[in-house]
Amino acid sequence: MTEFAERGLTQAFGTDVGLNRPDVETRRIVGQALDAGYRLLDCALLYGSFRSVCAVLKERDLDEDTFIIFKVKPDEVSELKGVFRPLGRGPDLLMLHEMAATTRQTVNAMGELADRVRSGNARYLGLSNVTTVEELQTLCEAAQRFRVPVSCVQNRCSPYYQDTEIRRYCREHGIVYLAYGLMGSRQQGACHGEGHGLPTLYLLPTQDPRLEALARRLQFQDEDRLRQASTGELLLYWASAQGIIPVAFSTHNERVRYNLNASQLSAVTTLRAMELLFSEPRMDGVRATLTRNPPVRALYLSLRDPTAWWLLDEVFRVAGPLLTALAERAGPGSTVALRNMVYNLIRFVGDLQSNDMPWLDTLREEFRQLDTAYRATADADAKRRLFELCYEWMMKDSMAGGGVKEAPERPAEIRRGEYVPDHPVTASGRLANGRSARLVEKPPPVGTLLTLKESDHSTFMKGYDPVLFANLAQHQVYDVNYCGQQPITVRILTTGSRPTARVIEPEE
Repeated sequence: MTEFAERGLTQAFGTDVGLNRPDVETRRIVGQALDAGYRLLDCALLYGSFRSVCAVLKERDLDEDTFIIFKVKPDEVSELKGVFRPLGRGPDLLMLHEMAATTRQTVNAMGELADRVRSGNARYLGLSNVTTVEELQTLCEAAQRFRVPVSCVQNRCSPYYQDTEIRRYCREHGIVYLAYGLMGSRQQGACHGEGHGLPTLYLLPTQDPRLEALARRLQFQDEDRLRQASTGELLLYWASAQGIIPVAFSTHNERVRYNLNASQLSAVTTLRAMELLFSEPRMDGVRATLTRNPPVRALYLSLRDPTAWWLLDEVFRVAGPLLTALAERAGPGSTVALRNMVYNLIRFVGDLQSNDMPWLDTLREEFRQLDTAYRATADADAKRRLFELCYEWMMKDSMAGGGVKEAPERPAEIRRGEYVPDHPVTASGRLANGRSARLVEKPPPVGTLLTLKESDHSTFMKGYDPVLFANLAQHQVYDVNYCGQQPITVRILTTGSRPTARVIEPEE
């Protein structure tokens, strides 16, 4: 689809302004975006703002000149009747907002949207929130059978989660790639689920002190004054350099204009420095000495992510003994459990950021206090309890969001012995919770046939990517923290609500 390039549509403005925002405020926000020069609007049935968007377009006589993306969930397709009447035409790009529970259901919903494109009620077909290249390829092949190709994919993407494989597939097949969540997610708005999913997706790069330092290097003339760039502008510039069309949002009039012009920055040296921050991490310097300890080395190697390693570095500086003991408790061979520990560290950071806290100082101080309490407690039972509650905290399902507002209180609760795990796995955790838990003392041996239940398993992983329980595919191999306690590798034999799997040797 060449229209984006031909019309200079390099950045979209998101219309997820919040379901509780008054209509007059919604119109003001969308209006100032149009006045700043945005001609690509990202809309959705879920956002509840489309009537206001149409009214503003009509007021400015821009309804024909603005490219409209409209997203609809699989179970919302039947609700489209009459939705576009205020616009006076169909959207330019009709997009499936998310994947359904099964591939068949997704294909059926996509087929209904393709029918609308073929009948002239939209011009292009798109997909959003595609999880794997295999899934995207399957859907693209189905779209070809519908005689309406997939023209655009919109996924979450940021320097912390670059969606590299799907971006590559889009580039190779002439599919436009749009990115939302470039500046992170404060876990609010119509799409929020309090961070359920990969924790890296919910970090806020605008609060990354390394990016703040790089943004301070960028100063440029803005009308009659010299102005410093923001981290947001740096991120939008980075996206443009990657060939990504970002979806931006701001309620501030001046910031809207700055965002739209961010792709015009000229800062190659700063861009290279930024890319270096997110390149393959190395075990050099102090880290090389630290990781001579096998459990600590295994902890780092469980997730080869530059931001994860940076955060581990920060915590090890203030809580080395405690973190080392936790890694030893999991065991150097427990890659899945160790990776879950790292992801929970990232989730804690994301929760601190969403609470608008001085997150890096808070992270250091909370872990410093936990480490001090762990080393200073003389009572053996109290020390063991504190340690096991720390382990409970780091071993919870890292993909399950929720409790963002309460998250900053967790370290203090652990120090007081008051932390209550949702799904306890240790003796201390079960006592704290006051109810029994399914305890798995050792992993099921290779060759064991299992009937999987969604409630029994924390995180299924395909390589370094999490896979939803509903998306487990037959004959595929996954790593899983069995019952949230024992890391195993399984091959799926049958799918459905109660899939069966066989325990196999971990793949190299």
